[in-house]
Amino acid sequence: MEKEHVISDSLFSEAQVELSRGNNWIAYNTNSYYLDNADMWFFTYEDEAKTFAVDNISDVDNFKVIHADSIISLLRQLPYGEDIHFNRSVKALDDLFQSFEWNKISYDPLHETKPTAFGIDERDMGRMEMLLVEWENLYERDRSAALDLAHRYWDGQPMHQYKNDFLHIKNDLMKETLDYLTSKVKNHGFGETLAPEIEAQLAKGVTEFALPYKTDMNKREIEATLYFGKSDKSEMYFFNKYDCRLKNEKDETMAQTFYINHGWGVTLKEAYNLLNGRAVEKELVRKLSPEESIQFKAEQKLPAEQRGLPENWKQAPTYKAWIQLDFAAKDQHGNYERKQYHQNYGYDLKEALSYYPIKELMKPEDEKTLMKSLQRGNVQMVTVHAPGGDVRVFIEANPQYKSINVYDGNMKRLNQDKREELMKKPDMDKNVSKDKSKDQSLGAEGQDGKKSEKTKGKKAGGGGEGNGLVTKKRTRGEGRGMSMG
Repeated sequence: MEKEHVISDSLFSEAQVELSRGNNWIAYNTNSYYLDNADMWFFTYEDEAKTFAVDNISDVDNFKVIHADSIISLLRQLPYGEDIHFNRSVKALDDLFQSFEWNKISYDPLHETKPTAFGIDERDMGRMEMLLVEWENLYERDRSAALDLAHRYWDGQPMHQYKNDFLHIKNDLMKETLDYLTSKVKNHGFGETLAPEIEAQLAKGVTEFALPYKTDMNKREIEATLYFGKSDKSEMYFFNKYDCRLKNEKDETMAQTFYINHGWGVTLKEAYNLLNGRAVEKELVRKLSPEESIQFKAEQKLPAEQRGLPENWKQAPTYKAWIQLDFAAKDQHGNYERKQYHQNYGYDLKEALSYYPIKELMKPEDEKTLMKSLQRGNVQMVTVHAPGGDVRVFIEANPQYKSINVYDGNMKRLNQDKREELMKKPDMDKNVSKDKSKDQSLGAEGQDGKKSEKTKGKKAGGGGEGNGLVTKKRTRGEGRGMSMG
């Protein structure tokens, strides 16, 4: 009834003997899918295994070194996916369960040091570890069937402890994963309503799943589909991306996929602003080369996997940039490309605001709130001290032209003359020249269609999804009453 598996029967037997002798350092040939005796070598010490791996590289051999205390530990480390498991039917696995006298034996491979066992001779150890691999694999495929077998054969028997330990580990990991995912979803602006659905999908043990989401934003309906996937190297799940659809402020139907990188990306509100043509400032993680990634992990003294959780992304090399969607260009996946204005592009939002006598800039706490709102891509109402009295206007960031866009109370874009009337006069600030004031506050698009000297010949930076975000062309701003959120 046994099926052929990745490790040959003779190698399986050899591995049992070698591991029982304390030869727990293993070099195996990664170039061979079906592993036979010549593809796996056992050593007492790590340096012996590593020396063997280095000395035996060839066109057909490429050895990797791992450490294992048992066959089941060995099988879990071989990166062959589901093919490493035998995937027996429930009936076949039931027959294997019946071949053991569970009241007389016990084997627990979950201990951190050495597995504990009694009542099992060397001949039966291989079958026992096959059974546990089969049962754990069945648990991932059909949890109710696996739990039924465990209940019938292990409850009240010594193996009951293994079952409890295994389920405890699974439950702890699921809770950790659920907390991680719900936190990420909430921090990206989707609230907490998806938590029960996420938990239900995790309980099923599926490899990937998608959840729909719908809400209103500024009296407009916005829809999203969130995508989650299981790690190839662990039991952890990750929030990978979301599709966003809405009718923008011009009543045009817009759609875009926003990717999550290092656990962070564009929030739902920022996606709304991007799809309406505005710019958003983000702290982005610079993509590391393989060599840089190894060095970074070593410097941070991080374990290789951290139980599947990603490294703290804020410790990775980051940079700030303003991003916009380019509605004139799409990539191969049908997403709008991204325009990006890096720190060295020279846009200073605070300086662009300083050329207008804005009331909200007079108090540090109000200034901080205003800046934060504009950095998120929001249109914000402000009060400008004008010669004829205070004027309420709407403003938004315009990194491309190193300025701000100004709108009247009806969201009509102010022309150059109107903006000049609202600007600080030269005698109000002796350190600001009239020419510089015009360049910074009006923007290059207001200079008779010509680029200013500061922006001439400079590029905004590359597009694409490499940093987990997305791209657009300059359109009109948000409607009246946009929030600061």
